[in-house]
Amino acid sequence: MTTQIKENNLSEKIIKSPSTTTKSKLQRPNIDHLIKRILTERRKEQNKNILIFVFVLLLVFGSVIFSYYS
Repeated sequence: MTTQIKENNLSEKIIKSPSTTTKSKLQRPNIDHLIKRILTERRKEQNKNILIFVFVLLLVFGSVIFSYYS
């Protein structure tokens, strides 16, 4: 009896499996959404780079002033 249940579950999984894969192949990603996501990631990266650059400049400027007054 347990083997019949296992076989039935296995056959159901096999039957469900191809149907889900065909649906995923038919669905295409929204290109506008992907472009917007790429642009926002680039903007975040640029903001991070600018912040790092300003921080480094402040460190250099601070060390020059500190060495000048010392």
